[in-house]
Amino acid sequence: MLALIVIVGISATYALASRNNEPDGTDEVPDQQAAPITTAAPVADSVEVVRPVLKASFPDGVTDQILEQARAVPGVQAAAGVLLSSMMVEAPEGDTEISVAGVRPDEFRPLAPELTAQARFVWEGLAQSQSFIANEEYQILGGKPIQSLAAKLPDGRRSLKIGGVATNGSPSLAGVLMSLEQAERLKLGKPTLLVVGTVKDAKVADVTRALEAALPGSKFESMLPPSGRTFFTGTSAQKAIGSFSFTVNPDGSINQDKKWVAEHLQTARMPIIGTVRCHKLMIPQLEAALADLQAQGLGHLIKPEQAGRCYQPRFVERDPVNHALSKHAWGLAIDLNVYDNPEGSTPKMDSRVVAIFEKWGFRWGGRWTKPDGMHFELAAVLRE
Repeated sequence: MLALIVIVGISATYALASRNNEPDGTDEVPDQQAAPITTAAPVADSVEVVRPVLKASFPDGVTDQILEQARAVPGVQAAAGVLLSSMMVEAPEGDTEISVAGVRPDEFRPLAPELTAQARFVWEGLAQSQSFIANEEYQILGGKPIQSLAAKLPDGRRSLKIGGVATNGSPSLAGVLMSLEQAERLKLGKPTLLVVGTVKDAKVADVTRALEAALPGSKFESMLPPSGRTFFTGTSAQKAIGSFSFTVNPDGSINQDKKWVAEHLQTARMPIIGTVRCHKLMIPQLEAALADLQAQGLGHLIKPEQAGRCYQPRFVERDPVNHALSKHAWGLAIDLNVYDNPEGSTPKMDSRVVAIFEKWGFRWGGRWTKPDGMHFELAAVLRE
């Protein structure tokens, strides 16, 4: 019987008890890190932090030209391209899937959360081919200091050097942060997400219009939570979501601890899509997102007959060998417009739906390396 814990949100940045670069001694997982970068400019002790407020997807890649055009827009103070991907890694309870963000350290540093941005060891480590784990993933990986992480990558199993624990966004962009150079070397893809920070007191609506005019065909979305709310983070979120034990069935479903199910799942009537059964923490934000769509006259963009279940106790793709537990197993995800957005196909979800759900703390599967355009999962819990 296995026991897993998941938490939502971000807590503080801190170094692991040990940050040396020795491999973990697992002979069958060779260390494939490139030699440390020796030509990089010295890392500054501190940096002026710019809050990221806008983002846009560029499926063909965020090029240097796109970055230059974005930075030239009045009101833009910083812009960075982010590679978003995922990989399978070894964890105490078995292999699990973890998301990855690849960035150019000097470009992304001003847009990182304050504690991470000012932690010089993070940016020195990224330049030396180290990776940094977000706090919530650190808990899933055992919550103990680790020096390396065994990963299954397109060209085989590799050992990634871990430099510490560091947040990379609020809510997190991914579970592991590494340099873009390393992510590309590991064949994880290319940067497709553009993140933008504005100057103080800039009118976001004006900057948005200017960016979309400068970058024809782009659609920028807010990264800010609803007015007057903040993200619910740290161990409090972990305790609220809870942990459960389970056994695996031959069809890739699981049998969960009935006590956890009774304490944490809730049935409720939602706008547009009707009755759902989800984690009780997700219910208010799901209702708020759907009500927001209705209030803006966008309810017709969601097809009630194509709404999938929230709670589904199973592994991703019902494959316990190659995949991790689905967020549906915690009741922390919802599938919408299912037949119009099959997994792996080009997403057809309206960008206005995506923007509203992300505003209310959800992460959209349509941004993943293998797109899952129907899928919205809770990435952070909001509170007043």
